[in-house]
Amino acid sequence: MKALYLLPIYSNSRALVNLLPNYLTILHLLSLYTMFILAGKLLLWMLCFIFIHSNYPTTSLAQPDFVYYFCENAANYTVNSKYQSNLNNALPALPTTNRGLGFYKLSLGNGNDTVNTVALCRGDVNSDVCDSCVNDSIVKLPQLCPNQKAAIGYYDYCFLTYSNEIILNNPRISFVYLSNHQNATDSERFNSALAPLLRQLRGYAAAAAPLAKFASGNVTGPGFTTIYVIMQCIPDLSEQQCMDCLEDIINRMAQYYNGKVGGRVLLPMCNFRYETYKFFNGSTAQVVSPPSSPPILQSSPSVPQQTPPPGMYYIFFICNILKKQIGLI
Repeated sequence: MKALYLLPIYSNSRALVNLLPNYLTILHLLSLYTMFILAGKLLLWMLCFIFIHSNYPTTSLAQPDFVYYFCENAANYTVNSKYQSNLNNALPALPTTNRGLGFYKLSLGNGNDTVNTVALCRGDVNSDVCDSCVNDSIVKLPQLCPNQKAAIGYYDYCFLTYSNEIILNNPRISFVYLSNHQNATDSERFNSALAPLLRQLRGYAAAAAPLAKFASGNVTGPGFTTIYVIMQCIPDLSEQQCMDCLEDIINRMAQYYNGKVGGRVLLPMCNFRYETYKFFNGSTAQVVSPPSSPPILQSSPSVPQQTPPPGMYYIFFICNILKKQIGLI
C-alpha cells in the first residue's frame, strides 16, 4: 500500500520537473514585465516632476514692479566673479539679519569684492508684509540689474540697496522724488498747513526709539482736505543725523512740490511722503492737529490699505544730499 501511494507522487514530481523550465520561463517573463512596468512608472514620475517643477510659479516670476529702481552703471561685475558670488550669498542671507522692526544690514567679502546690503521696511507695516516685500526685492533687483555692483529698488513698503561701496556714508547720494500732477486749489494755504506738520513729524521720527525712527500724522488743509504724512530714518542714524537728513529733503519742498497734492522723496537714509488720501496704517498713525499734540505710538499694525494716486510720475536726481557724512556702512 505504501509503494502504491508513493508512485503517483513520484509520477507527479516527474511531471513537475518536466514543466519546471516552462514555469521558469513564465516567471522570467513576469519579472521582466514587472521591471518594465516599474521603469515606465519611474520614468513617468520623473517626467511629471520635471514638468511640474519647471512650470511651478516660483517667486522670481511673481515679483511686482518697483515704484522706482536704479542700476549704478559706474561699476560692473563679471559672471562667476568673486563679487557675484558674494552678492549671491549676501542677498539670501539678508533676511536673517533683521535687527528689529524691519531693518536689515549685512556686509560680506573683502576689499573690492565687498558687498554691502541694507533693507528697511516702512514703519507701519507688519512683519509678514515686511518679509514679503524684502524677499520680493531680493529676487527682483538683481534681475533688473544683472551686472551692476550697485543698485537700489523702492517698493511702497520697503527698499533694498546693495553696493561695493559704503552705502550710508557716500557723499554722492542718489535720491528720487515723485510728485502728483494735480495742484491744490489753494496752493498757499495748502503749503501753510503742510509745513508745520512736516517740521513736527521730523522731530518725532528723529527722537523715536533706536529701531523705530518713524512718524506719521495728518492735518486739515484748505477746503477740509486732510493731508497725510509719513517720515522715516534708517535706524543707524543718530537723532541729529536723522534731523539733518529730513531737514534737507523738507527744504526741497518749494522746489519740487510747491502746491502739489502729493509727493515723496526716497533716500537710503531717510524719506517722507504726503498725500491727500490715507495711505498708511492707521493703528500706528500719529494724528497731529494741531501741531502741539504729542505722538501716539502703537504696536502690531495690520496691513495698510492704499489707493493708487492719480497721475504720479518720477524724476531722478544724483546730488550731494547730506551736508554731513555719516560714519556707517
